[in-house]
Amino acid sequence: MNLRVTCVQSDVISRDPEGNFRHFEDMLKDVKDTDIIILPETFTTGFPADADVFAEDLEKDSPTLGWMRAVAKDIDALLCGSFITKEDGRFYNSFVWMKPDGEYYVYNKRHAFTMGGELGIDGGTENITVEYKGWRIRPFVCYDLRFPVWNRNTFKDGRFEYDLAVFTAEWPGKKAYIWDVILPTRAIENQAFVVGVNRVGTDSDGIVYDGHSMAVDGKGHILAKADDGECVFTTELKKEDLDAFRDYFTVARDWDGFRF
Repeated sequence: MNLRVTCVQSDVISRDPEGNFRHFEDMLKDVKDTDIIILPETFTTGFPADADVFAEDLEKDSPTLGWMRAVAKDIDALLCGSFITKEDGRFYNSFVWMKPDGEYYVYNKRHAFTMGGELGIDGGTENITVEYKGWRIRPFVCYDLRFPVWNRNTFKDGRFEYDLAVFTAEWPGKKAYIWDVILPTRAIENQAFVVGVNRVGTDSDGIVYDGHSMAVDGKGHILAKADDGECVFTTELKKEDLDAFRDYFTVARDWDGFRF
């Protein structure tokens, strides 16, 4: 089946979770008839966040988990985005996938962007694949985009490991060219749809973000792309088109194998 994906390209208020909740609620008030809603990286606090202040324990009554659960149920769509979490004395930048029924999955960002101030954040050790409405979906967070082996799709026994890769990000405007180039590249080399959602605005450190959120098909063609302002847009991804391309261009049979 086709998958309707809604990208929320927004500004993010630094260190103000409640203010961001209200802002996203306003941006999402007219969203309906979609399957997945994607928010930017660290959507509750901005980047980088003070982990010792804002990290939430997912095993307890996490305010962000509660908010995501309510929004996903209200819109009847899977809601995802990353925020800072803690577990056993460690901090993570966690990409949380919240289903409308309240079930959720967590991917911990593999590559902390230490040169950009993401200090004290531990790197995750495992990829996850979310199966949803007949699609296999692989989440990533921002800096992960630069590491092709970590992003690598696999093909085994006639089956691809994922059909769609999603990147949530706070990718600075001065590096926008790299974002624009690598997202289609990841789609081409993995024969999968790729959706990247980036923030806009200027953060508390004066860093400017240009957005350029986009959806790309398995051939690297851009299906939809935002400019540099706040916006919400929905793109329909057609699984049959991806399957037909994979059946025609069988490069996956010749892929090199990678081990982590």
